[in-house]
Amino acid sequence: MEPANPATPAPSVGPPRIILESDDFVFIDKPAGWLSIPAREPKATDLVVSDWVRTALSLTPFLVHRLDRFTSGVMMLAKNKESHRLANSWFEKRIVKKTYHFLASPPPSRPAIQIKTPIDGKPSQTLFEILETTGSAFYGKATPLTGRFHQVRAHAAEAGFPLLGDRAFGGAEGPRVCLHAHSLDTPIGRFTAPLALDLETLWKRLQEKASGRIS
Repeated sequence: MEPANPATPAPSVGPPRIILESDDFVFIDKPAGWLSIPAREPKATDLVVSDWVRTALSLTPFLVHRLDRFTSGVMMLAKNKESHRLANSWFEKRIVKKTYHFLASPPPSRPAIQIKTPIDGKPSQTLFEILETTGSAFYGKATPLTGRFHQVRAHAAEAGFPLLGDRAFGGAEGPRVCLHAHSLDTPIGRFTAPLALDLETLWKRLQEKASGRIS
């Protein structure tokens, strides 16, 4: 179960955006606030990626992986059982490389950090890099080398810079968990999603505040 935040942010504006659709796969840019699959106790107001794909593309999708409700960015879905099995094998063999962008605080003392703290007793490894800094916050990139539940969020907190908005892991105030699935590198290509508008807006506001342009 996903750790809950005290306040639930509103979903991002608009439905998912199709990055690419082939005969076998669909890559989408998932807005924050959307569930990957229906909740165990669904509500009429829930926005669900699998339901949207079923309606918008007239097909029953096979989820290859999931993103947390409040994480935006690239998702990969299979269109048939054969492609689903193939994609699952890519993930199991760690052929697919996932990259996340995030906002966190405070900036670490080193430009790149590797965290290997086990999660639920299982070996786990995440690489973190600073892309930009401003005041007491920074814009970073995370590359998980294993696929544990909430790995980026847990390892960021372990490293001393919990994600903004991630109250479950001790993060400072933010509109939501400030985590975005930036890219998926797969055997059939690299698929990316630009930083979500709400995170881009927040980052610009933090830059303006650090420069003294706003209070």
